[in-house]
Amino acid sequence: MPPQNTQPTDNKQIVQRFMDECWSQGNLNTVLELVADNCRYHDPVFPSLTSGAENIKNHIQTCRSGFPDLTFTIDDTIAERDEVVVHWTGTGTHKGQFLGMPPTNKKANVTGTSIFRLEGSKIAEEWANWNLMSMLEQLGLAKAPEGQLNAPKAESKVQA
Repeated sequence: MPPQNTQPTDNKQIVQRFMDECWSQGNLNTVLELVADNCRYHDPVFPSLTSGAENIKNHIQTCRSGFPDLTFTIDDTIAERDEVVVHWTGTGTHKGQFLGMPPTNKKANVTGTSIFRLEGSKIAEEWANWNLMSMLEQLGLAKAPEGQLNAPKAESKVQA
């Protein structure tokens, strides 16, 4: 018998707990309660992150090692069928190694969007999209090319 899908309201609560308890509070035991064993994770910043609740648990621990005070605020949530879309803001102080970068002791705020697909009251798949460049700029580790920030605007020619 296939796992029974939950209602969108229940799914929102599961995702809320995942963001609050696992990511913001670092309660890694809750990952195994909320995430399916074979959960797939898609994030272009971490292309080699492999499937599985245990790998997601390790991923959260690694991110929290780099940013021990990491907290997520959910700015908006949309739930339909078996999916929950969350627009979030992550805030943390870079106190440990992250993506090979030594700690800067600077604080960063990053916004992003995650789409969760749930099966049988567990997160079965997640797609995350967030702005790494914004974080790197705030940490003083990178700067966006000037040409991108001040690109010339197309001038309109008015004919008399």
